[in-house]
Amino acid sequence: MKITLALTLLLTTYASAKTDWNRFRGPNGTGVAETSGLPTEVTADNTLWSVDLGKGWSSPVLWEDKVILTAETGEGKRGVIMLDARDGKEVWRHEENFTEHKKHNFNSFASSSPFVDAERIYINWSTGTTIQALALDHAGKVVWKNEHVADYIHEHGTGVSPIIVDGIMIVRSEFDWQKGGKVYTEDPVEQTWKSCIVGLDAKTGKQVWKLEIPNCLNTFSTPVVNVRGGKKEIICTNNASGVMGIDPATGKINWQHKGDFSQRSLGSGVLSEGVYFCTFGTGGGVKEFAALDVSGAKPKPVDFTFSKGLPYVPSPLVMDGRMYLLGDGGILKTVDFKSGELLYEERVNGSTGSSKFFSSPVAGDGKIYCGSQQGDLIVLKAGGKFEQLSANKLDSTINATPAIGDGRIYVRTEKKLWCIGSKNAPLP
Repeated sequence: MKITLALTLLLTTYASAKTDWNRFRGPNGTGVAETSGLPTEVTADNTLWSVDLGKGWSSPVLWEDKVILTAETGEGKRGVIMLDARDGKEVWRHEENFTEHKKHNFNSFASSSPFVDAERIYINWSTGTTIQALALDHAGKVVWKNEHVADYIHEHGTGVSPIIVDGIMIVRSEFDWQKGGKVYTEDPVEQTWKSCIVGLDAKTGKQVWKLEIPNCLNTFSTPVVNVRGGKKEIICTNNASGVMGIDPATGKINWQHKGDFSQRSLGSGVLSEGVYFCTFGTGGGVKEFAALDVSGAKPKPVDFTFSKGLPYVPSPLVMDGRMYLLGDGGILKTVDFKSGELLYEERVNGSTGSSKFFSSPVAGDGKIYCGSQQGDLIVLKAGGKFEQLSANKLDSTINATPAIGDGRIYVRTEKKLWCIGSKNAPLP
């Protein structure tokens, strides 16, 4: 009996370790990895490999000794690519044709990150005015494909990444057809399309539920999973509906905090010790935020006060009771996560001076990693005082969020994927 229990615990721990970075921003979207031996700088000795990639701002995800990501692979083509984490060699790629559509110059046609579990690799992305979803097995073969999960009207393109909760794939399609009197589409049919969140059967791709919600500014944030009262729910945000707790099995809204939000939900929210925090913003505009205690029967606002310096694109990072808010313009605001009290506010500099950021910070082993638009991987020491350890020039712009495995960090630039860190086994 004791042997069986010990074996069960060992297998459970191993399974947990394998899935530490299987979605955008790793464990439940926190951006924090439980590992050691991560690098403080990039050197020739700890640069294990780098490989050329097609364009794409999707983040790499990890499974066992494999790295998986998406990329534009040709004119009107994009692919899901699996690499061997040991040497960066391509294991397989699955390519799909797509119809190009309107997008922001900073966006790509491969901006949604995969989700991977023991059975399948899951993708959602847009083609024309349609959101598609598909699942591949670990050999790269199509298990299922849902050609039309939902309609979509583009302002800046798409970028929401999927998650899987208890066998349900969560796919978001949130948009608006007008803003400030400007009509994005003259088609009266498209003007009747409704924003929605869809739950698909992860085994078959068939729709289980569809939650129609009010149209809103294009949303890019990826949901997190909250456990409240012993039951799982997903937390989603947009400017029209605010913050919602949704039952992943039925699509029913459990609770809603509407607030007074007028700006886009782009950076993904973070959940830590029962508190959910997210930001809303526009390029250069006044930023908004929501801070909610979601641990009780009825979620309630947390009394945070911020005057400025909230990020728009980068997602918040919470670790050891501190929240790190990396602004797009390079100012890092670090606050106590319980009170919002400011601990410090400092500029994060790259190898040639001030930097700008679209990539979200990630952390592990007491270090925070920030990828800049100027192409630097910047390493900070986590804690209540600001300390920059290094700024390391890579080959090109970093807009994708890095992934962290066992002693290694995987950094996607505009042109390459880099693996930096320990030469030991690359299991996540």
